[in-house]
Amino acid sequence: MSAMTPEQRDLLIREFGKKLNLPYPMGLVEMLEESLEIYRHNFLVLFGLALIPALFGIIFGTIALLPQMLPNELVYFALMAFAYLMFILTTVIGYGAQIWAAGQAIMGKPISFTDAWMAVLKRLGALTLTMFIAFFPAMAGLALCCVGVLFTAILFFAVLEQIILLENIAYLRAINRHVQLLFPNWEWARVLGFYLASSLIVTAVTILIGWVSIIPAFGIELGREVLPLPTRISLLVISQIWQQLTNALVMPYWGVFMTLIYFDLRARREANDLQALIEKWETMGH
Repeated sequence: MSAMTPEQRDLLIREFGKKLNLPYPMGLVEMLEESLEIYRHNFLVLFGLALIPALFGIIFGTIALLPQMLPNELVYFALMAFAYLMFILTTVIGYGAQIWAAGQAIMGKPISFTDAWMAVLKRLGALTLTMFIAFFPAMAGLALCCVGVLFTAILFFAVLEQIILLENIAYLRAINRHVQLLFPNWEWARVLGFYLASSLIVTAVTILIGWVSIIPAFGIELGREVLPLPTRISLLVISQIWQQLTNALVMPYWGVFMTLIYFDLRARREANDLQALIEKWETMGH
């Protein structure tokens, strides 16, 4: 295997890796299409996993916006801060469950709703603390203006959850591994381009589906002085329900895409696709 040229290696992986459902280096279009196929084949599990944080998103999103309709007292600001914190936490956990499930699906392993949640809950402490630690070097990009934040966020966060959940390492080791995967050979630039392209697509689809949630919010603004408080709260809840259901439908696709990027990085950096192919070679009758 070591005597193969890069071209021969890529041909081997593409021909046999596809048959064995193994990840291999992909271009942007191929990765977008593969993400859609994986999401389509595992829709019930991935969408079901996304519904749990969506439910909490409805609750905490409503609580976070509720103080705008009430007197500006200190207790309401504290309530809003708590709601946003819990919203971020449940989003990270829910996204993590989708990542774990996507990783298993990409490697051709069976996935289930229960296994995905158990996997992320077992790693919850390591996940939240590692993300918290990585936040500080990522925010150092503020010194380089908006472009700097984007660069450092990609460098420290792009596939960090994938590393924590799929490799079972955390804290500074996980952050260091993340940087090692992205930094050499300008991989961070390719990941940044893929990240921006996919986020634009996901955002466009989210807006296309979720524009209905704007109508109740618009009604709240127009009727702020006229509509009774219960009616405004009802409109707020309706808006949050539609918005969170839209996120539950769209975001698992992005989770699959970002997990594919993680495997793509490992394939390019460590030839893990070739290793996985060799491990499964016997199943091909050789």
